[in-house]
Amino acid sequence: MNSDQIKEQAIAFLKKWWASLLMLPFMLYSLHQIYWALNYNIFFAVNYSYPFPLDIVYLFVDTFLLIVHEAGHTFFGLLGFRFLTILGGSLLQILLPLGILGYCWINRKYVGLQFSYLLVGFSWLDVATYAADGSARQLPLIGGLGKESHDWYNLLVRMNGLEYDFTFGIAFIVIGILCYLMALFIPLFYQKHEQVDLDLSLN
Repeated sequence: MNSDQIKEQAIAFLKKWWASLLMLPFMLYSLHQIYWALNYNIFFAVNYSYPFPLDIVYLFVDTFLLIVHEAGHTFFGLLGFRFLTILGGSLLQILLPLGILGYCWINRKYVGLQFSYLLVGFSWLDVATYAADGSARQLPLIGGLGKESHDWYNLLVRMNGLEYDFTFGIAFIVIGILCYLMALFIPLFYQKHEQVDLDLSLN
């Protein structure tokens, strides 16, 4: 194999896998964040230090999901069910990224699909820390709200499952990791279509 062939293969590899390579560091750091949060101190979920420039990406993604989360309480609150109002924050935080993912899937936006899976996966990890904190209620709440306003404490109490807060957290982490894996390996499912021009003239 000569140098030109090696270069062509390298270029082809980068064209196919550039998005996976780009998002991999963010995935690894977010998984490290969740590991430290659940194994050592839940405050790593909000105080974890991402290196530059990943810290900018994290700030953007986390702020976006926080806005979506709070909007979810208002949106589902219109339905008049208290349980759904409480769940609405975490629910919309998952559903909106899934909607973006669905749009990319239908329109075959494969790179968009990768980043959508990344967003869905990160959102599940974010919800996981909130759920795992259900009984301890250590995470600071927006607006300085008291511990009695903790979403997952109230949800789990209503379901008589407060002792399973960590179990919920682990389950959500598994879902998040599966979404990350899908984001990484979507290029394996890319379909290349070659266009062939046929001259059907009978003249």
